[in-house]
Amino acid sequence: MFPNVFPARSCRSRRPRLLLSAAVFAFAALPALAEEAPEEAEQREETVTVYGTSNPLPVFDYPGQVTVISRDTLELIQPSAMSDLLRDVPGLQFSGGPRRTGETPSIRGLGRENVLVLLDGARQSFSSAHDGSFFLDPELVRTAEVVRGPASALYGSGAVGGVLAFETVNAADLLREGESFGGRLRTAYQSVNEEWLGSATVYGRSGNLDALASLGFRRSGDIGLGSGVDLPSDDEITTGIVKLGYQFTDALSGEIAWQKFSNNAIEPNNGQGTLGTGDATLDRDVDKDISSELWRGAVRYNPSSDLIDAKLTVYQSTTGVDEFDATVPRTTLREIETTGVSLRNASRFLLGPVETTLTVGGDWYEDSQTGTDSTAAGGIRGGVPNGSAEFAGIFVQAEAAVERPFGLPGRLIVIPGIRHDSFESSSDLSPDKASDDKLSPRLGASYAPVEWLRLYASYAEGFRAPSINELYLDGVHFSVPHPTLFNPALGRFVFVNNNFVPNADLKPESSETVEVGFGLDFRNVLTREDRFQGKISYFESDVSDLINLTVDFSYDPTCFVGPSFFPCTAGSTNSANIAGASLEGWEAEASYDALLWFARATLSTIEGTDTATGEDLGTLTPDRLTLDTGIKLTSWNTRIGTRIQVADEFERRALSGSSLMVAERRAGYVVLDLYGSWRPQFAPNLRIDAGIDNIFDHDYDRVFEGVSEPGRNFKIALSWQFGQ
Repeated sequence: MFPNVFPARSCRSRRPRLLLSAAVFAFAALPALAEEAPEEAEQREETVTVYGTSNPLPVFDYPGQVTVISRDTLELIQPSAMSDLLRDVPGLQFSGGPRRTGETPSIRGLGRENVLVLLDGARQSFSSAHDGSFFLDPELVRTAEVVRGPASALYGSGAVGGVLAFETVNAADLLREGESFGGRLRTAYQSVNEEWLGSATVYGRSGNLDALASLGFRRSGDIGLGSGVDLPSDDEITTGIVKLGYQFTDALSGEIAWQKFSNNAIEPNNGQGTLGTGDATLDRDVDKDISSELWRGAVRYNPSSDLIDAKLTVYQSTTGVDEFDATVPRTTLREIETTGVSLRNASRFLLGPVETTLTVGGDWYEDSQTGTDSTAAGGIRGGVPNGSAEFAGIFVQAEAAVERPFGLPGRLIVIPGIRHDSFESSSDLSPDKASDDKLSPRLGASYAPVEWLRLYASYAEGFRAPSINELYLDGVHFSVPHPTLFNPALGRFVFVNNNFVPNADLKPESSETVEVGFGLDFRNVLTREDRFQGKISYFESDVSDLINLTVDFSYDPTCFVGPSFFPCTAGSTNSANIAGASLEGWEAEASYDALLWFARATLSTIEGTDTATGEDLGTLTPDRLTLDTGIKLTSWNTRIGTRIQVADEFERRALSGSSLMVAERRAGYVVLDLYGSWRPQFAPNLRIDAGIDNIFDHDYDRVFEGVSEPGRNFKIALSWQFGQ
């Protein structure tokens, strides 16, 4: 329906990009508009990042790229899964197909293992070959932060690509002015998978106590794809959260929280599967019980002294996928339990003319994996090694701000930091333990010579320890027919196996990233009391000792030698370090807000190669441009907007013999959405949100799973909030 808007390109192409040039031109042209604006300007609330530095800092001042998505934006979009909410974030992509049970994130070309996921500060460590990586209902989310670029200097292992951090709602988010108690009922429907949502939330504050409890249900069916085919996917989801907070003294406060996600899904064994893998086992529908449970406690001590602002957090997170295949019958389980504790303190003081925040902290956590199989000897599941990994780290970071640095005009912010981590992994399957330690430094700086301009640069190193699966994976990977033997009694071939081979000698992945950019911030640009803010950056990353899963498919010579034609295997599969990879790209993000209308635009490009072979990396994404714009009809308490995403054609090259050949190709696409929100004056407690995703029912692929994305989707949600 839509023509291709860019010429096709390989992801190694280095030609100039028209869109990027246009974005830079638009950024540069705005000062002329701002110079004619009135001097008085409304000081709108700043968007603040918490996870970029572990202390609140305006996103505009942060020397890098962070996207913060508020709850108000979440309600406008009405996401069914976290990928819906984060779809337009530059540099972020979700692969694994449209099923929420199979989606996995990548940031700047680095996949799930290199993306740290935090839920209220607790690490989410679940990892599986064919399932998604985290399970969270958007209904419970207050804010979402996406920190792009290495963050190991604060968070240790797994933050090479960046951080996805989610904060859940609390009573203060929902209580309106003058209220001490309230409730909220919400129901929603979307047509693409006939999904119904119902949720009820109560919350309140009495004296020093505040509390919130919420319960939600979702039920959905097969997903209608843009190709006209229905993707099998039946979900029954139950979510719950309970939070209790107490202010013991003016300086001491505490919180305990519990939250649960439970999904009973009927779908193929491979949650990332398409319309048929060709493997009868992977394509067969199974009954999946997917659960994720988090217990968390936190204490904060913040007396009148500027030298103490301390927070202690303890948590235990358990995520598992339990599958029952009635045709065998067979029950399998993969479960990962993460137990952790973190402590950090921020001290604020003047060091001469320098305003300084010194943050010192440390954390410890342990991941324990269990795999079971009801049909296996001893109940041990092949391909899911029982084992544990223990991590400990300490860090120090300074945030130093000075006016008129070295006699120059403006304000300079410098953020140095360093962290030391040690880790050890072990498994019941191997006497060998894997251990190592790592230093992760970071240095960032931003300089504002004038109020409306911010220049910034950063250098950061990141690392990721090898996972339990990569170190100790064994058992059968897949089965294929024996090349020569046929069983006439059964009327089929004899099967032989390709087996996993453990590798306890894996080294940690590590990276070095340099990023430079600038930002513009103008008030009263086109009208009074409006504001434009935007940032654009370029980054280069060198990743060493990449951990790569390699399948060596080859029959043993004895498979062809009679009379027994055994022993016979179909090769092996193992994880090994490869030389590394090089990635580079551009990211831009800008927003405009006025009394009557608003707009937000993002742009991202990325290129990357395996430095040893010259092949393109498989987790890359095409050039993408998004625009979200709308109007505010304040007299009607209404907002109406549209979202458009444009993606370039995309190719991935791989070695064929000694030559690089196009291995996969994906067409470009244009997708248009509409949305709106209305609070009727005759019912001030009622809110109505409605929208249409993929208005033109466009058939497109986001990634190389070979499956279309959802087609046209009508959505509506009704919320009723009351309080006293």
